[in-house]
Amino acid sequence: MSDYTTVTKTSAIREGRGKAFTVNGRRIAIFNENGTFCAVDNTCPHAMGSLGRGRIRNGIAVCPVHGYAYDTKTGDCQTDPRLRIRTYPVVVEDEEIKVEVPPISSRQP
Repeated sequence: MSDYTTVTKTSAIREGRGKAFTVNGRRIAIFNENGTFCAVDNTCPHAMGSLGRGRIRNGIAVCPVHGYAYDTKTGDCQTDPRLRIRTYPVVVEDEEIKVEVPPISSRQP
């Protein structure tokens, strides 16, 4: 069974925006797009910007530093196909956002 961690309330993240959190030793960004929430790595691999300070539109998170755009389902960068970010499963229960984030010490597939 998957281990989800309660991170925040749905009301804590404004529509069309993201917010950064630390979960199991990892910095992640959670975005709110029309009441649908998604989670990705917080750090943009292009210039180390905080994606959580960015915006989301049509499933694409945009880094506020240089505008690099990432698909929040696949993690693929639409600006530079050599770049990619990790995505994380999200569930919402009783207005709480829960994310499945492996501990930093866990092996990644």
